Amino acid sequence: MRRQRLWVQGLGMVAAVTGALSFSAAGAIALAQVVPPPPPTGGGPGSGGVQFLTAAETTRMCDPKLEGGGAQVQYSLAPSPNPYTVQVTVVDAGGATIATVFSGKRRGSATQLHRHFWDGLNSAGLPADPAAYTLRVEATDYTGAKRVLDYDLDVVRIGFTTITAEATLPNDEWQTVYFMKNGNYAFYATPSTGEWLSRADTGDLSNLDRNDGTPRPAPAIHTTTDEPALELNLSGAPVYENDWHNYPLCYRAGAVPQFTLKFGSNCIRNDGSVGSCRFPIAGYDLRVVGQDGQGAWTTTATTLAPNGTATLVGGAVSSNATRNDRKIAWSYEYRPTGSTAWIRMPGRFETEHRIYTILDRPYWASGATGTQYSGPWVEVLDYLDQYKTEFGLTLSSQEKVVEALIKGYFGQQGTLLTAIEDVAYDCPSEGGDGGATHYGGTGTVHLSKLLNSHDLGQYVNCTDCATTTSVMLSMLGVPNVKLDQLGSMNLRAIWGIGTDDYTLDLWWGSHGFSYHHVITRDDGVEISDACLCVDEDGNPDALPGTPGFNHDRDWNNYEALLAKGNVTWFTQKLPKVD
Repeated sequence: MRRQRLWVQGLGMVAAVTGALSFSAAGAIALAQVVPPPPPTGGGPGSGGVQFLTAAETTRMCDPKLEGGGAQVQYSLAPSPNPYTVQVTVVDAGGATIATVFSGKRRGSATQLHRHFWDGLNSAGLPADPAAYTLRVEATDYTGAKRVLDYDLDVVRIGFTTITAEATLPNDEWQTVYFMKNGNYAFYATPSTGEWLSRADTGDLSNLDRNDGTPRPAPAIHTTTDEPALELNLSGAPVYENDWHNYPLCYRAGAVPQFTLKFGSNCIRNDGSVGSCRFPIAGYDLRVVGQDGQGAWTTTATTLAPNGTATLVGGAVSSNATRNDRKIAWSYEYRPTGSTAWIRMPGRFETEHRIYTILDRPYWASGATGTQYSGPWVEVLDYLDQYKTEFGLTLSSQEKVVEALIKGYFGQQGTLLTAIEDVAYDCPSEGGDGGATHYGGTGTVHLSKLLNSHDLGQYVNCTDCATTTSVMLSMLGVPNVKLDQLGSMNLRAIWGIGTDDYTLDLWWGSHGFSYHHVITRDDGVEISDACLCVDEDGNPDALPGTPGFNHDRDWNNYEALLAKGNVTWFTQKLPKVD
């Protein structure tokens, strides 16, 4: 039950009318138990002692530090031949006016409400401190009769410091991984409890506001793909940022995301002191809701409290493997306890989130341990999205994921002017040293060093390409990827990764492999090979060549275009990664 006061003053007589405002099921405010005004002293509606100012639904609580925060005041004026003089003010508990919302003329109407919005700022232009206030409407008619209507208003400070991304079903959400720290190799998995963080740092007084009283802004998405967010400690050394970051998320395609928000406990008042957030308000339920391009984020929580949490469920993420940036507008709703109708508090707070989706859980080598296996690597996730866009692919199946990665890894088409990280095949014609393995082996692949602008050098051979692509596809949720080692062969025309064109003379007088690594996900029935393109112009023993990319290519077709005669092969396990 909300208390409100209606004061009637006119012709030397003052009568106090005290009543109660109750919320209907639809959330409207109705005047109840009002003592009748004194008999009119003449005229008609809007003159003498006649009641001409009536309450309407008005904001009960607000946070001026939200974007668009404040309070809406509503009332009605009875029809009158002349306009009323109206003043709307905000009064503190001591009776002092802290802000004038409106001062001017308004005409009465039998059907139209009058509305004014207070932006929550005091006369000094600062957000009002959390406290109890009165929204006062004063109306004077043409006879000089005055009516005063008071509304109770509680100013609160409400916001959250942490967002934790969760799954509604098992194996639907994973941490993401970075492999660098301040230019050095160091694996870092994003926090499992707080991928989004905005709270007090060393020297800060409040977890919601800066020391000057302005609200702490939402952290932007961390877009660097190799290193996590860093800050300098008291000694000036770079350490992992632990109070203000916004890391990308990874969900299974089609999953329903769930976020748990933790709420702040204090704020900065206008005098620079630390104050309470002043919620919850007795007699009222309070909840947080969200809205983004996929629809509403809903919750069953109805009692928010400082340092408390609320869990919300949003609309499903993409059913394809992709990257999507979602902007969520968070707002707050209240209702009198026992009511079923929620009322929106003016204002909102926006956060942005980068969500990568993969088709299935990441797969790793048997017995693999370490931070690098916590989830997909951000750089690999981002490469896949770049390749998807470049080739106009919809990654709705494992086959499409394989196609995007193999084509993108080889590159040298469209806007991809080079192969991944600008690597080149390790052969003498390209300045290499004869096909040495630099990044991969059958046991371990140095993926982090490849992704760090080919830190072990520009050159790669077939094993490097096979081990890195097998690990990348596996962490993207493609199962059963294995290495497939081929025996010696005499080659037909091929175009090696990072080279200028097709060749029939790979080694200056010798054109063959002593062995060759590819990958397979069905034990050799089909293979994928990012190291080279075969020639699909119908004459694979002559130049020029027509690019034939090898993603899930039938083995017999691949063998016929790659080499002269039969080629032996055997499968090997997925390598570990560092």
